[in-house]
Amino acid sequence: MLNKIENITLNPNSRNDIKSSKKELPVNHPNRKVNFADTITFSAALLFLSQLKWKLKKINHNSQDELEIEIIANDISYSTIVNLKEPSIKNLSFKIQNEFPFRHNKSIYSISIIFNYQKTESIENEKLYEPVNKLFYRIPSFEYTDDKQISSTFYYELLEGIDSELIDSLSFIFRKIIEFADKLTGRINVNSIDNLESGEPFISLSQILVEHIS
Repeated sequence: MLNKIENITLNPNSRNDIKSSKKELPVNHPNRKVNFADTITFSAALLFLSQLKWKLKKINHNSQDELEIEIIANDISYSTIVNLKEPSIKNLSFKIQNEFPFRHNKSIYSISIIFNYQKTESIENEKLYEPVNKLFYRIPSFEYTDDKQISSTFYYELLEGIDSELIDSLSFIFRKIIEFADKLTGRINVNSIDNLESGEPFISLSQILVEHIS
C-alpha cells in the first residue's frame, strides 16, 4: 500500500524530468488521501505512459471525482481535467505548452483550447504531433505579443486548415489520458467515452499566453 504521497507543487516552467518513488510521487492532493490502490497500480500506470513515450508532469486530485492530469509528449505539455464520475466528450478544455523555448523566438506559449472529442483510428506517432507543432509555429508569423489585443479572427486564422487534424490529435491524446486515469483508479471510463455519441467537430482557441525567455 502507499505509505505516503508527498504534496508536491511543480513549477510549470521546470525543465527537469519528474522522478517518482514510493515516498515521492508527482501527485498533489488538497486535504484528502488519494484513492490509488498501491505502488503497483501507480507503476503500471506510469509504464503505460512510458510505452507511449510520455512523461507524467503532474496530478492534482481536485475533488473526489476530478483529476487534473498533465503529461509531456514530444516536448509539449498537455493538461486537462478528467471527470471520473461523468466523463464528457464535448467542450473539453486543454492547455498545451511548449516545455522549451523555440529556437526562432525564445518564447514559451501556453494555449487554451476547447474542442469536441472525435473517435479516431490509431495515429502514427510521427503524425500525431504534427498539428500541434504547426499551431505553435504559426503564432510568431502573426507577430503576436503578450500585450496585443486578440480578436476571434486571429484565433480563427491560426486554426485555418489544421482544425480537423488538430481535433483528431487532441482526441487521441485525450483518450490515452483517460486510459491512464483508468489504470490509476480502476475505473472503465474509456469504455464510457467510446459509447458516447460524438458531438459535431468543433475546436476553438480561448487564450494564448506568452513568456519571453531572455
